[in-house]
Amino acid sequence: MARFVHIDIPAEHGGVTRMVNGFAALRSFSITIAALHALAVVGSPITGALGAIRSGLARWAADRKQRAADHKLWEIALSDARVMADLSRAMSREAADIGRYRYY
Repeated sequence: MARFVHIDIPAEHGGVTRMVNGFAALRSFSITIAALHALAVVGSPITGALGAIRSGLARWAADRKQRAADHKLWEIALSDARVMADLSRAMSREAADIGRYRYY
């Protein structure tokens, strides 16, 4: 009488088993892990962009500081002939050096 009973066939449906396993995986998933994975994916480009911004700001600050120093020296040179003569000599020497090392 019990010849038609097949024990090798599972009692649960395969789709139901996959769905239960998927919900168990989602239950173990936390927002912290998701945030860490997101930071790992986008961290390198963001770090590179921030580095470029930081170096650009440093270069801008150095240029601004140099312009302020040049302006201050020029104001002093306008009121003191010795400083103006030194600037004139330095500029003519620099112009001569540029002309000397120019290759055509």
